[in-house]
Amino acid sequence: MSNFKAGVVLVTYNRLQELKKSLPCYEKQTKKPVYMIVVDNCSNDGTKEFLEKWENEDCGIIKKVITLPENRGGSGGFYAGLKEASVRTDADWIWVADDDAFPELYDFEKAELFVENHAELMKEVSAFCGMCEYEGRVASVQRARFSKTVLGRHEVPIKESEYRTKEFFEIDLYSFVGTFLRRDALLKAGLPREDFFIYQDDYEHAVRMGKQGKLLCVPEILIHHKDNYMYNREVSWRDYYATRNIVILYKTHIDKKSLRLRILRRLLAAYSSGNKMKIKVIKEAIADGKAEKTGIHPVYKPGWKG
Repeated sequence: MSNFKAGVVLVTYNRLQELKKSLPCYEKQTKKPVYMIVVDNCSNDGTKEFLEKWENEDCGIIKKVITLPENRGGSGGFYAGLKEASVRTDADWIWVADDDAFPELYDFEKAELFVENHAELMKEVSAFCGMCEYEGRVASVQRARFSKTVLGRHEVPIKESEYRTKEFFEIDLYSFVGTFLRRDALLKAGLPREDFFIYQDDYEHAVRMGKQGKLLCVPEILIHHKDNYMYNREVSWRDYYATRNIVILYKTHIDKKSLRLRILRRLLAAYSSGNKMKIKVIKEAIADGKAEKTGIHPVYKPGWKG
């Protein structure tokens, strides 16, 4: 009998239709998770009522719903869910994902086989993840490595060729979309930073988990992800948090030279957009990141657009 036991932490906010689609992806797994923890970020679209009913339905999986008193963003949601999961002793691995991530029904079985077939390697691993797919393409921003140059280090997405040709490979950074965290490594690394509100909390956490062991990507484990936010010419609240938090990550965990390079790259991207409001938001985010101001910005709240 296999010793592979995993739980699930899923965070949701006002995406009831996506949630209704994602939950069965876990309930129907050929290798069922031991438990499912769903964190509701104070949704107001009927999610609360739906989850109250769902929690009491028997599917052979232990269920727990955590309803937060206000929307604390993905960062606050994963913090709450992983805090609950970290004290549970009935699973050694914790899968994390959003409500719009849809694992294939054999993913947990594939994870189990990978762990069994690479038993010695897995003793050195603190987290492993699958391949994220967006509209039939590899969602490249979800997994990355640090690249070293004379100017400093910066994160670089994994090339699609690695996903297509390798059974597994090492990474430095992962998103909270289809990633298994080893529970005992999580206890040592600590919980995600809830004060980030949204974006880069997973990258920052990956840096800390990487200090506890290797981080792997196993492409055979496939997750279909609906949201694939990319830095573009438009300006929105997302730009602020993605920029502020990556600055904090580099300031906290990397080095000054690499921080300067990361800031420069983000500024160049902002100026190349030709959008004056975007430039303003990015400059403010950089200043707040350098000052380590966290939490929800009084202006750039979810839904804000320039």
